Amino acid sequence: MEKLRTLIVDDELHARKGIRTLLSKDADIEIVGECSDGNQAIDQIGKSDPDIVFLDIQMPHKNGFEVLQSIDPQHAPVLVFVTAWDNYALKAFEVNALDYLLKPFSDERFYQALNRAKENHRQRQDHKFNKQLVALINHHRQTELGKDTSAKTPESLKRFLIKSNSEVNFVLVNDVDWLEAVGYYTKIHTGNVSHLLRGNLGSFETRLDAKKFARIHRSVVVNLGHVQRLKNLFHGECLVVLRNGKELKVSRRYRENLEILLEHLA
Repeated sequence: MEKLRTLIVDDELHARKGIRTLLSKDADIEIVGECSDGNQAIDQIGKSDPDIVFLDIQMPHKNGFEVLQSIDPQHAPVLVFVTAWDNYALKAFEVNALDYLLKPFSDERFYQALNRAKENHRQRQDHKFNKQLVALINHHRQTELGKDTSAKTPESLKRFLIKSNSEVNFVLVNDVDWLEAVGYYTKIHTGNVSHLLRGNLGSFETRLDAKKFARIHRSVVVNLGHVQRLKNLFHGECLVVLRNGKELKVSRRYRENLEILLEHLA
């Protein structure tokens, strides 16, 4: 069984050490990093693609809720909020935190929250597998029966509108190699040129053709038609190699779906 990638975010060193010590006793957990402020947390969540995050609420630069706002909700890790201030409890649950640890907490209470987080992640993975299976079955049925479902679904985005001070340009969606999340913006990459667009990655992903574009990382969506090959790494991860030679990391949670899409790419 693959270990659950877990990130610790707290501005207090002794608190991070305490959580690390407790996590290290669970064989299912792999600690992928520690962060001491909100900006570090946002950066590390994008880079390490954790399954579970223990997230402090009151931190320098950005608090826990601001960190949460920077994450695409469709691809968010399992969250456990940690704080010394119980007046944040209600708000924590309002933003869909799985659990809430009030400092100081007992070992028993910590492991209760951890076990809930692990179970929640397992249920998410089961749900994801079921969605992939349904998608594969539907693809097979459409291929066999020759059904045209285009009239039943909204029309996909055809081109991006690029505004500058003096003009408006357009970039065809099919020409885009990959899209990258940059905070509240999205950067589209076409060859050696990139453009920054207003709007988070998730908002653009929902408007792209799901048969031609796929998320391969929390912060990356790739044009499947521009994928040349996959290069294996360790721990189930791999790299997508595009036709222009660009290499992009594929995190474990997206690899299976990516391989299915590439196999059935028209």
